[in-house]
Amino acid sequence: MELYVRNASWEDIPAIVELENKVWPEGTRAPREKFEKRLAVFPEGFFLAFNGDALMGVSTSEIIAYPSLLPKSWEAMTDNGYIEKTHNPRGNALYVVSLGAVSRSGAGSALLERQKEFVKIRELHCLMLGARIPGYDEYCRTVKEIPIGAYASLIREDGQPYDAELRFYTRNGLKIKEIVPNFMEDDKESRNYGAIMMWENE
Repeated sequence: MELYVRNASWEDIPAIVELENKVWPEGTRAPREKFEKRLAVFPEGFFLAFNGDALMGVSTSEIIAYPSLLPKSWEAMTDNGYIEKTHNPRGNALYVVSLGAVSRSGAGSALLERQKEFVKIRELHCLMLGARIPGYDEYCRTVKEIPIGAYASLIREDGQPYDAELRFYTRNGLKIKEIVPNFMEDDKESRNYGAIMMWENE
């Protein structure tokens, strides 16, 4: 079946929480109440990707004023995931609060494309997000210890970033703008680093 994307409804919340627990490691999962708050505050930016009746991916977002609201941590950028205090309907940029999808399902890319479409429709300046860098800790433990900037710059033979998460977003047209320490609490795989990435609406 072909993937399709639609806005979330309140009836979707149980399936959303189930998928969140499936695709995110412990310590980085959002609980039910955060998804409920995001849906209440900004339902227009809350998208789901399906294959038939099966939920394959979830993405939530908020509108921010950039660069006046600088992304120094995921918690600060998103009101700790609740977006109640950080969503600004009069802002100029879309910040993707979360993107979780079944691996290799195509849902992640489909959801990013829908968020980009939303940016175009609203005539916003750009789409932004804070990406995890989940291969960093393993690389340092199994290959060698290197600074996060050096790791984020590693390129495979095909010219794509070495880190799978950075590779995914780069393939979807986003560019790394900045590497931020202590970006997300308890993200051991990334050693709490995050990559601020951007797609500009040109």
